[in-house]
Amino acid sequence: MPNRPTDAAEAPGPVTGLRAGPATDVRIINHFNSQEAAARYAGNRPQSHGRVLGLVESILGAALPVERALDVGCGTGHSTVALLPLARSVVGLDSSRFMLAQAAQAPAIAYRSGYAEALPFARSSFDLVTVCSAYHWFDQEKFLQEAARVLRGGGWLVLYKVGSTGKIANNAGFDTWKREVFRTRYPKAQRNDEVLTEEKAIGFGFHDVARERLTHCVRHTLNEYVDNLLTHSSLIGAMDRQQESVAETRRWLRQELGPYFGQGSADFIHEDWVHLLRRDLSASECSG
Repeated sequence: MPNRPTDAAEAPGPVTGLRAGPATDVRIINHFNSQEAAARYAGNRPQSHGRVLGLVESILGAALPVERALDVGCGTGHSTVALLPLARSVVGLDSSRFMLAQAAQAPAIAYRSGYAEALPFARSSFDLVTVCSAYHWFDQEKFLQEAARVLRGGGWLVLYKVGSTGKIANNAGFDTWKREVFRTRYPKAQRNDEVLTEEKAIGFGFHDVARERLTHCVRHTLNEYVDNLLTHSSLIGAMDRQQESVAETRRWLRQELGPYFGQGSADFIHEDWVHLLRRDLSASECSG
């Protein structure tokens, strides 16, 4: 259900540069705002964040590690932990207290409750801001305005996505099943998949550094893949609306997917992408 932004004062953790946040009218639906969904996400979501961030690390080179990084829409902290090689201290921010309760802990990491559209931090608080597989849930213009505000001049913005459903290598039948059977039963939740163009980025004080796509192959067992699918918003939505139980969904997935897994496992090709941008050195009006 819709939630209101959390005031920074409510969130635990010793993070400096906090502010109450500029927006009081943000309404965001969080599909992962339950204890059960968060627990499944923490335990069963594939973690290839380091692979993508390794590419960012190779591009930025001597500019790393930065002093402070912010991971927006951090969920259960998979992407936050993956940032540790790139920054001396990291803040993970998410609007779901249930996801944050499951987040992986580390001495250099602090977690905050808050919204991408109303970041509860002062101007120029961070050297690096990242978003993994969450940009499509945001009011993107409000987020870009906020990212420009909390980044120092010359800081970096990284938008990236790690693929988690993938395709079975050399198996067109699986693609057909996924499109015609799986998506008919579980349509994608409403989101904004618009690509951030260079022209639009410039309007918010950013310029492109790199855009890359990567692929990698992973062998999944049937049970691993089913448990992964149970972390996705389309299935969570069906279960939250009580159309079916978790057990019913798991049984249906195992029955449908079984023929594609041969001896109990299959090789999947996953596609990731990354968009690296740099904050203009000079201040701009869009930074608020």
